[in-house]
Amino acid sequence: MKTITARLTASTFALSLLAAPVMAANYSDWDTDGTDGISETEFRAGFEKNEAFDRWDADSNGTLSQTEFNEGIGDKEQAFTDRYGDGWFDDWDTNADAGIDENEYYDGLYSSYDENSNNVIEEPEFGDLGDDMGDGGWFDV
Repeated sequence: MKTITARLTASTFALSLLAAPVMAANYSDWDTDGTDGISETEFRAGFEKNEAFDRWDADSNGTLSQTEFNEGIGDKEQAFTDRYGDGWFDDWDTNADAGIDENEYYDGLYSSYDENSNNVIEEPEFGDLGDDMGDGGWFDV
């Protein structure tokens, strides 16, 4: 009986790990206050869970250089640039120090997904985020 219980526990844990990425891009999981749309605070809390910024910051200096960002994106660099435009790095680097700190990173991402610039990400806009965080997306978790 102990062996069956141990196997079931291990299987349940393994399945929960596989399910986590799907949950990470679920609109209702990100809209934690129940109001219409995802606020910037909710977005950042949800997006921080994928830890891309920390993984991509190879020198751990708190900023992403263009090279670190491109290496993090990997072979999806062209698709990322196609979506956000050639000047996205300079646009996101608001203090023009040739690096994107965490605030610039999250602000740049948030404004990119808030297509109508109304300071909330509605469910239709969230679809792009779900695609980008899902299998094959540039933030594949």
